[in-house]
Amino acid sequence: MDGLLLDVPWRRRRELTTGLQEHLRENPDQITVEQPEEYAAELRAAAGAVPGGFLSGFRSVSWPTPLEWWESVLRGAALILLALLGYKILDHLSYFVVGDPSSQGSWPGALDRALQTLYPVPAFRGSTGTGLLIYAPLAVLVGQLTTAAVLLRAPQRRPTLRILSYVSLGIVLAMLGYGAMRSFA
Repeated sequence: MDGLLLDVPWRRRRELTTGLQEHLRENPDQITVEQPEEYAAELRAAAGAVPGGFLSGFRSVSWPTPLEWWESVLRGAALILLALLGYKILDHLSYFVVGDPSSQGSWPGALDRALQTLYPVPAFRGSTGTGLLIYAPLAVLVGQLTTAAVLLRAPQRRPTLRILSYVSLGIVLAMLGYGAMRSFA
């Protein structure tokens, strides 16, 4: 039932579902064979829900929980880091095509340099301070939009998003940890 009420504010949704569970426990004879979608529509109308949509993640009242909001930001940060890492590696590989192939080092060296350029914050126009001002809000935007797109199409994928958050945390920690290890060496 919780997945059908995603456009209800998360505190109100928790109240509705716990109230429903208590009511059904106290009155098991009132259980009917009603479609869950119809009952969720009744609960949504009674709660005065804000219509969900693609940008529903930006309205904190309609986002599932604060923890899930931060998980989406973490997923956005991991996507940006992976995209920047891919860009740096492709930039290195492009020298083999358009530049002097003898000027480039080995493949592991390219990966090493790419990871070092992303530590501690990816630089934007040569400044990590500017990079923090650009990539932090961009991580929020990317995380919110991708999470909203997934939940809009398939709300039942919420557990998959939780697993993806752990993978994203591993990616961010591995990239930053490698950069930190190489900067101290």
